[in-house]
Amino acid sequence: MVAFFIFPAFTGFGENNKIEEIIDAVDSSMLFNYVETIQNFGTHPTGSEACQEVAEYIYNEFSSIGLNTTYYEWSDGKYEGKNVVAVLKGETNSSVILTAHYDSYPGSPGADDDGSGIACLLMAAKILSKYEFYHTIKFVAFSGEEQGSLGSSSYVRYLYDGGEDIIANINVDTVGHATSKETGNIIRSLTNEASIWLSDVAEEICNTYSDKIALQLYRHANFGGSDHQSFVNYGYEAIFFVEYEFNKNMHTPDDTIEHVNISYLTKVCKLIVATTAKIADMHFSVRVRFAEPRLGSVYINDRKILSLKEHHAVIFGRVYAIADVISNEEIRRVEFYFDGEVDGFCNSKPYSYIYDNIALFSHSIKVVAVSENTSDMSKIDIIMFNLLPPGPPH
Repeated sequence: MVAFFIFPAFTGFGENNKIEEIIDAVDSSMLFNYVETIQNFGTHPTGSEACQEVAEYIYNEFSSIGLNTTYYEWSDGKYEGKNVVAVLKGETNSSVILTAHYDSYPGSPGADDDGSGIACLLMAAKILSKYEFYHTIKFVAFSGEEQGSLGSSSYVRYLYDGGEDIIANINVDTVGHATSKETGNIIRSLTNEASIWLSDVAEEICNTYSDKIALQLYRHANFGGSDHQSFVNYGYEAIFFVEYEFNKNMHTPDDTIEHVNISYLTKVCKLIVATTAKIADMHFSVRVRFAEPRLGSVYINDRKILSLKEHHAVIFGRVYAIADVISNEEIRRVEFYFDGEVDGFCNSKPYSYIYDNIALFSHSIKVVAVSENTSDMSKIDIIMFNLLPPGPPH
């Protein structure tokens, strides 16, 4: 049996000396200052005055390096807050989005969770703002993460409804804790199936610049415990970086800078900044995603009848799927999968397919666009209620 791995093809990783300069620009003392400043605001849970002060600090840091910086305000039930968004414009409007959360768990000063991630975010913005990239880079600091990724969920839905072309989300959450030489040399990367290529890029960075970064990548199956999951929920590709060793101080008053390993954080930051830079300069041969069904919608067969606040697509009857394929190569076929099994094919535009499976409740659908030299995939979860008999062949 031949194994066939799906990942976007890309050309032009950019000059190695550009990546080397970016890695060398990561400053340990500045990372220390970022983390210390954030913890010194004290506990700063979403909705608190201290949380607002942290947001203003991040906003001012982004603005001071010349980035177009805005607040994105969100509300969800009894919670409301702001995300801080800074944009480094590229040649294309397609975006690579680097994220971390700035709210802390109630009662915790949040040095590691997630002052460490915000430190990486600020350092990345400071360094990358001095360079030009093919794709746009967005630096986003979320609030509401500790309450269930509320800030990121609202923001990603806003981008999804606006048709934002998101190449990848790189999420950094709790990356400053290591108490041994062994754990100080390993970083976890968590992805879903469609996002494995992001770990491939990060691993290549680790291997190519091993003398500068000195980290090994530990690949892990996806876990929805951070803001990357908001992107995954809307069919975008995302990677979640988190420290290898569990931090027993997380979510406690002892999550302070005394328990942050700055040497480890520096290595992780080098990997994060270099990975972001590399992806932002990639030229993709093939990209695909679902244009239909729309997430956050309810359908009766192919007719949308209402929108939902949640990310789910709920379909009563058959699922009428349409794939949006962007390619500079001839597409040989588009494959449609249902719960991991090939369900059918389409060989010409529009790339559409009808799922007429007898099905109830939650299922996954996947689309793979195959060209002569490469392929790409996209996967979403749906809720399907279909007891209609299969229609004619399609």
